[in-house]
Amino acid sequence: MISFPNPPTTVKKILLVEDNLLFRKVIEASLLKAGYNCVLCESATEALELLLVETPDLILSDYDMPEMNGFDFRQAVLLNPNVRDIPFVFLTSFTDNSLVLEGLSMYALDFINKETPIPVIISKLNNIITSLQNEHVRSVRELKIAAETLNVKSIPIKAPKVAGYRIYFWHRGYRGYPGGDFIDFVHADSRFSFAFLGDIMGKKWQAWFFTFGFLSYIRAAIRFCVLDNDFNLDVIVQKINKLIYLDEGLQNILSSLSLLLLDSETGEVHYTGAGDLPLISYKSGDRQVTTIQSSGLLLGLLEDGFYDKQIIGMKPGDQLAIFTDGMIDIPSNGSKKSDYPFFVEKISPYLGEPESFEQITSQVLERIDDNNQMDDASIIFIEKQ
Repeated sequence: MISFPNPPTTVKKILLVEDNLLFRKVIEASLLKAGYNCVLCESATEALELLLVETPDLILSDYDMPEMNGFDFRQAVLLNPNVRDIPFVFLTSFTDNSLVLEGLSMYALDFINKETPIPVIISKLNNIITSLQNEHVRSVRELKIAAETLNVKSIPIKAPKVAGYRIYFWHRGYRGYPGGDFIDFVHADSRFSFAFLGDIMGKKWQAWFFTFGFLSYIRAAIRFCVLDNDFNLDVIVQKINKLIYLDEGLQNILSSLSLLLLDSETGEVHYTGAGDLPLISYKSGDRQVTTIQSSGLLLGLLEDGFYDKQIIGMKPGDQLAIFTDGMIDIPSNGSKKSDYPFFVEKISPYLGEPESFEQITSQVLERIDDNNQMDDASIIFIEKQ
């Protein structure tokens, strides 16, 4: 009996593009037996259509196919920014040295001969996927070491204690990468405290790198406004936006921002948003869940961000939640869709309940993992005591 090497612990999806029916079925059966998911296409044209809705972990393609050969298919994949980073391997009976070199020059990871024994083919694919996973682990570790060495943090260690409120937060980076989400709290005085959350537009370390520029401007603007005894959030966010817009080092880098000012004396929460998601508001009096939308533009988009300010009266038991789009982005047929009402629906049963945030964490947040997370996910949850 032929045995296959164990695949990586997380089940991987391989797209097989092969026009030969018999060989396609043999490879499919072998991949399935080895523990992989397999998606089949008999032509490059069909595969390009499938890649509009599916995101495999690896593409395994023949070279000699009608209509569009494997090289043309590879070039088409490279031109699509949504799929060009998917690992690509050629599996073909054409193994002329010039063809192999041409294929590898297109950033293909390997060029495997079809006459290679099936267990060896599976072993090669397993090694490729395992190596990619190890590279991911190394990248995450290096980023974390860099952050610790520089002593810079975009997520606080613990939530602050603010008179009259309970404050919680939760964050999970996409696949463990330090990403573009940031959370922070600024204690102004015995009466006022700020809480804010944002999301840099970008992926992985590129977004993470720019979080510190944005955080520096936000913290500085808040501190200067506090010194001037100016607590108008729309004014503060406009100052932040103008600083970012005029900073040449941050050109074309945009960010959302949700900024809250908690007033321990009046029980009011002031809110201004910049291109953020509507916050969720729960009122204990009538047990109603509503959403509150800001009108401001993303930070750095225009010199005038058209920011507004809203005041939310808070009574004991009332709750607020602000969060980034990683909470509402979910996988759909191999791609990503945003479903804000779905997230509201998921957490609503726990609002107003004893230990609300603990229940939301255990029943909703802790179920976010590498299989269903599409972006950094962050939330700040506030309850009036």
